[in-house]
Amino acid sequence: MKMAFLGLGAMGSRMAMTLVKAGHDVAVWNRSDGKAEALVDAGATEAETPRHAAEGAAIVVSMVMDDDASAAVWTDKDTGALAGMESGSVAVECSTVSPAWIAALAGAADEAGVRFIDAPVAGTLPPAEQGELVMLVGGDAKDIDTARPALDAMGKATHHAGPVGAGIATKLVVNGMLAAQEAALAELLATVEALGHDRARAFEILCETPIASPMLNNYGKLMLEGTDDVLFPVDGILKDLGLIADTAGKAEQPVPVTRGAQDAFTLARDAGLGDRNQTEILRVYENK
Repeated sequence: MKMAFLGLGAMGSRMAMTLVKAGHDVAVWNRSDGKAEALVDAGATEAETPRHAAEGAAIVVSMVMDDDASAAVWTDKDTGALAGMESGSVAVECSTVSPAWIAALAGAADEAGVRFIDAPVAGTLPPAEQGELVMLVGGDAKDIDTARPALDAMGKATHHAGPVGAGIATKLVVNGMLAAQEAALAELLATVEALGHDRARAFEILCETPIASPMLNNYGKLMLEGTDDVLFPVDGILKDLGLIADTAGKAEQPVPVTRGAQDAFTLARDAGLGDRNQTEILRVYENK
């Protein structure tokens, strides 16, 4: 099947490769040069613009940084993907962007005669490379079925969360829970140490209690051991916490826990950890 993939950053390049490895005819595009070489070597075609990439594609997928980047790849009147897509093809936005932008993009797709689903992902670089992401999808069931060849190649599971917008809403729940748990764990491990006790032993015991979770187990180990690998940077989680806080504010929904996590990760960013893995938040307390 002919597909296009827009945005070849750390996540996007890996997701695009799963489409190529699944045997699809994939055109790829990235804003900056030099990101498509491995994909081209594997059989993809590099396009000059999103519009050129999207021409003739049944499914077009985007994975970019934010609302502005998404708007540029989809809706630019000269180079945007929607301008090149055929009627009845499916636009798939996997980026973690604002719910307001998802609604606007769905409207633009409708005006262009293009079907649309929002499909942000749960997972980091290893599952992206292995095609084992969890796809959190909002949209019409028929449109999701049409996009299924791409979704199945990129993910191990596809969850239909509801209509358009439900995918990004669910993604913000996932990342909000991740951030809140990490912020609390770092703070409490530092408190154990401040009391003169072994934080590693306290963590071992925590993992044997009913409150333990796979996330706490895996990320807690990374937190204590430290890592130079960047699976999801502090700056990235701060961006998502900002989306939650802004969206909730517009809905007049209080989110004090989210704002607390936002404060904690802001301390990490201000300590020079913005480009480090999110689990490095513990270093804030070590360097107090």
